[in-house]
Amino acid sequence: MKIGIIGGGSIGLLFAGYLAEYHDVTLYTRTERQAFEINQKGVTIEIENTSNTYRVQAVTSTASVIREDILFIAVKQYILKDVLSQIKDIEKVQTVCFLQNGMGHLDIMKQLENKNILVGVVEHGALKLNDTTIIHTGIGLTKFGIIKGDFITFDIPIKEFQNEFHNNWYEMMTSKLIVNAVINPLTALYGVKNGRLLQNEYFKNQVKTLFREITSVIPCNEEQMWELVATICKNTAQNKSSMLRDIEEGRKTEIDAILGYVLAEAKKIDREVAITQFLYDSIKGMER
Repeated sequence: MKIGIIGGGSIGLLFAGYLAEYHDVTLYTRTERQAFEINQKGVTIEIENTSNTYRVQAVTSTASVIREDILFIAVKQYILKDVLSQIKDIEKVQTVCFLQNGMGHLDIMKQLENKNILVGVVEHGALKLNDTTIIHTGIGLTKFGIIKGDFITFDIPIKEFQNEFHNNWYEMMTSKLIVNAVINPLTALYGVKNGRLLQNEYFKNQVKTLFREITSVIPCNEEQMWELVATICKNTAQNKSSMLRDIEEGRKTEIDAILGYVLAEAKKIDREVAITQFLYDSIKGMER
């Protein structure tokens, strides 16, 4: 299968490396420098005490994607609209799959005319070291759901990179949204790794308060959802959230796609969400 991946960040490199072992993968990068480096060196994934390098073809994102059977979009949500407008021949690709955090991009996806539109929720932890190398910091699942059309299957017989299909894409996405909405802004504000949110009793109080506020807006099974939030905090205890890394490295965050979506949904039902608003404003104020 011919697979294209838009975006040479940590998730783009993670997908490119693992998928290249079994499929014809092309990574579309923002810069010519990164494309050159990947073509020369391949993509290296470090996990625990091992390091594997995979041969991946790379071109810049100005190249046509017409040859691809499936196209993964692995860029930040806040640049998604601009990136989509620049992808050459995207309308001729049968299947497009979006891998963004949050849910602020639903309207953008629904405007596309491709036959199959998928969403993916990535539960892996990945840290980009340079243009060709990442550390696979946490093994999880990639969950796929169908926005429109049919699901296209592709084999990934790798125990570190399992995937599963979900019939209810909305429930799948809101579960990830709630986890991100609780963990990311609090870790970014406090400057702590994920595990500290439950290890520190005062932080934990705020986690619970924020969780209750968000789940009053986003429907879910609250007991199961709290178990998921707690489990992810524990399983990724030594990880820094992507939002904390963005703040530390002076990048724009995905707060609009995460808490911005919660605020918009709260407005629809006339629900006051003071803590969510406080965190949204705080992170926006911390962005450089």
